[in-house]
Amino acid sequence: MTSGRGTLTALHLFLVWAAMAVTVPTLGFGLLVSAWGGGAGAALPVLVLGMPLVVGLLVTTGIPVRAVVPQCESLPRRLGWAAVVFFLGTLGVLAGLAAYGGDVDLGSAGTRFALTGVPYAVAAAFFVPGRWVRPGAVAALAAAVAYGGFVGPAQSKQRLHDTEVARYREHAELLYLGAVPDGMEVSRRHLGDAEAEVTSQTLGEPGLRRLLDTLHPLSDAELAELMREEEIGQRR
Repeated sequence: MTSGRGTLTALHLFLVWAAMAVTVPTLGFGLLVSAWGGGAGAALPVLVLGMPLVVGLLVTTGIPVRAVVPQCESLPRRLGWAAVVFFLGTLGVLAGLAAYGGDVDLGSAGTRFALTGVPYAVAAAFFVPGRWVRPGAVAALAAAVAYGGFVGPAQSKQRLHDTEVARYREHAELLYLGAVPDGMEVSRRHLGDAEAEVTSQTLGEPGLRRLLDTLHPLSDAELAELMREEEIGQRR
């Protein structure tokens, strides 16, 4: 790809991104407000009027690359190209919303708005002939799928776990563990400001005292195992 064609391609993808990053959230907000006030019937006119405007704006972003992208050579072909890009990009946005609803971290509000235009730019990149553009689009798509489907959910799960651990650690005086023989239960714990009570029908006082001597603060690994096995809980 020559320098001139590369510049046109970069401008084209930037225009697609910028146009969609502005208009799609605006359309979505309009649909939300209208549906909130008047239900699905009120949202339908907004959708019917808004979608052609968004697609029409996409058509204009294809004008600078008429000589680079075959699908943008003429107005009828640009209309078809814009419809396909809008459809594919919207699928990407819906996938992002699903990931965000699943507590996948997508950054600040500004970052999320900026990301709205990315699926449309990636979809447009698949139509650009070139040695690097389409592979770059594939790489971007693969990275999005990996983050939204695997990395993001794993991070979300870890954040939830860390939050639960921090909530338990707020009452560290209660987080003690002892070596309890089979058939015995430690019900109430006294050690400094904490209290433990041990009862047994088979273990004498020396054995009970040895058991109390094994009480120790829960390590992170022990706490994690108790949480995983649901052997520990909090009163709500």
